[in-house]
Amino acid sequence: MDGKPEYLVRMTPAVQEMVSATYVRDIDVSRDFYELLGFAEDSTGRAATSGWSALQQGGYLILLASTTPPLDIPQLPLHFYFFFDDIDAVIARLRAGGVDVAHLGRPPHALGGEAKLLDPDGNTILLGQRERSGSQHPPADDSSPHFSLLKEAAELVSARGGAKTSCQVNDVSGKPCRQKADVKLADAAGDSAWACLDHADEILVTVRGAFIASQADEGIASYLARRRK
Repeated sequence: MDGKPEYLVRMTPAVQEMVSATYVRDIDVSRDFYELLGFAEDSTGRAATSGWSALQQGGYLILLASTTPPLDIPQLPLHFYFFFDDIDAVIARLRAGGVDVAHLGRPPHALGGEAKLLDPDGNTILLGQRERSGSQHPPADDSSPHFSLLKEAAELVSARGGAKTSCQVNDVSGKPCRQKADVKLADAAGDSAWACLDHADEILVTVRGAFIASQADEGIASYLARRRK
């Protein structure tokens, strides 16, 4: 037909499976990292000059390969994008394992949230959740006054040398948040805590009477006194 070879005229074959493969420096270290994302080693093989590990979760496969000595190739900005049904739980698990995770907000393709991290070889990993679950708080409007103030307060704290502590708010799983604190919050009862921007926004939305506190523990009286000079 139309001069095309017969093999091109036939029905296009359907892909039944795809394996994502990448070279790594240390099979064991990389395997432990991807196990934090819920993958489990399905098979492995080692030889004098090479090794590999096949990790599986459901119908998804990742193949890790290494050589001895390591291949002398430039670092590639390889991306893996994993969609999960509970991104908050995955982020909590990663942070509990000592992995630095940056929350990217809730873009249209990941209304439940999106996060970015690096694997042990510097490859970029993106995590997403397609839809927001009922247990998640409504997304914050970046244009809302309280969120703008949060960002301004965080910039002021950073300009003064930054917070000397990590976020003091636990994740939904009860595990400590490993992000660096950005702002200090307080309430009318006199309680205060340092928090990352994600948890600070959550507190301001859900805790009645919570407000952004001064980094130097100075109150309104001190502010007004300066204005009277």
